[in-house]
Amino acid sequence: MFACWRSWTGAATLVAALLSLLMAPVLIDNLGLSWSSPLIVGLLALSAALTALFVFIERRAKEPIIPLRLFRHRSVVVLSCIVLILMLGIMGGIATFPFFAQNVMGLTPTAAGYLMLAFMAGAIPSSIANGFLITKVPYRNLFIACFTLPIVGFYLLTRIGLDTSVLYVIVTFFILGLGIGVLFGSDNLIVQESVDKADSGAALGTVQLFQSLGATIGLSVFGSLLARHINQGVSGIADRLPAGTANTIATGGIPKGLPHDLLIKVQTVFADAFQGIFGISFVFVIAAFAVCWFLKKEVLRKREETPGTETVGATAASAE
Repeated sequence: MFACWRSWTGAATLVAALLSLLMAPVLIDNLGLSWSSPLIVGLLALSAALTALFVFIERRAKEPIIPLRLFRHRSVVVLSCIVLILMLGIMGGIATFPFFAQNVMGLTPTAAGYLMLAFMAGAIPSSIANGFLITKVPYRNLFIACFTLPIVGFYLLTRIGLDTSVLYVIVTFFILGLGIGVLFGSDNLIVQESVDKADSGAALGTVQLFQSLGATIGLSVFGSLLARHINQGVSGIADRLPAGTANTIATGGIPKGLPHDLLIKVQTVFADAFQGIFGISFVFVIAAFAVCWFLKKEVLRKREETPGTETVGATAASAE
């Protein structure tokens, strides 16, 4: 009974810690608060305290939700860091790009959405190729090689402007897909083969938790930054915009019927805001690339099961 109570307490503490953390950027975005406001600081402090309490509970739980012994495995820690950093840095920019395509490039919502298919066109063949190579080439080498491509892709995105063409965007997103495609399944294989069979499910869930956290926080924070940059950019020409649109332009888009010279100024504000967002993403992908060097230089190999022996299903044979 006590063990069951402790499990439920750990789960409730984890949920409360994540909720406190995720509420901070949401309130900043919707209420216009700053990161230094007492409410936001209080939420972040509460999240930190609850996280410490969660660790305390998990260390004493018989069947913990997240076994802390997982963090003794280098691959679990490194991959968790990679997906957290990457999702923090790229989700906001990629998810909001159709807003740029509609307002600056003049595409329809449907056409703007179709541009994102270029990312999957690169990611799918990349994931297939890496799934084949991961049993023949050290996976650290694969990650290092692939993660050079997002650096190139986000550098190209920092150059977008009023004259950006559809072909430029397609090529850029294809390059991004080729690089990030290494995470489409390969990270799961590495995690599964790095821990005991009994811990494989918890290990996969832990990495996916960090990935979800990064994506959620990144989307909220980057969306807030984008809206703030746009609002600041149009503040100087707000008196020339239609009544009531200056405060909603960051979320509602550029109003129709603007004079050409004013339209160019507003589109320039949008382009500058997105360049700033992708500049931040560029720094994050460089950080993720640096973390890739801490992966083990191993090749995944299949194990042969022997009678009376429980196997994980594969092993990592050192290539060093």
